[in-house]
Amino acid sequence: MTSKEQNQLNRREIEEARDLLQSFQKDGYYTVPRITWWVLNYEELYKYSSENRHTGSCIEGMGCACSWDAPESLFSGLHSALQKVVDLHQYEDYFREELAVLENVREDHPALMQWLKKNEKLGSDDFCIFWIDWVDEEQTTIDPCIMSEKELGIKFRAEEWKYTIEFLVEFNEIYWDSDACPSLEELKKQTT
Repeated sequence: MTSKEQNQLNRREIEEARDLLQSFQKDGYYTVPRITWWVLNYEELYKYSSENRHTGSCIEGMGCACSWDAPESLFSGLHSALQKVVDLHQYEDYFREELAVLENVREDHPALMQWLKKNEKLGSDDFCIFWIDWVDEEQTTIDPCIMSEKELGIKFRAEEWKYTIEFLVEFNEIYWDSDACPSLEELKKQTT
């Protein structure tokens, strides 16, 4: 098989993978288990797409406007974005456990501070975009904002992210909105 024939075969597979993904949408929503299956099933195609995402670029080996709409580039971006969804969703069990811990330390200030310290990176950094951009105002829909594939309308029901949302509500209330942590101004005064 020539490389041109292989590329055509891979492009057909990309189209089929995208069509299959689109078929997973029910009542306007996708489910994390189906997305997880899709991501795992198309890892090899993702590797091919990632290595060939600059096909058609006028700048050798780099992306440009000439290659942004290439099937390999679009598939690579889509798969990568959905992998991030899957990776973030894996924290559901952890957040359920941490919410139980929070209930036990809520009235114990030193223990609460340890809980905040333990979860600070997750709550204030790793899940910041999730909280700000993905969760709708009513907390009913999760929309990962996959810009290159907006027509797929990839979004999830918030019930699939129940503990993530509950954790972020609690964490943000304590970390940003309560008197439990000193403000940045207070910290600056203490160091000067």
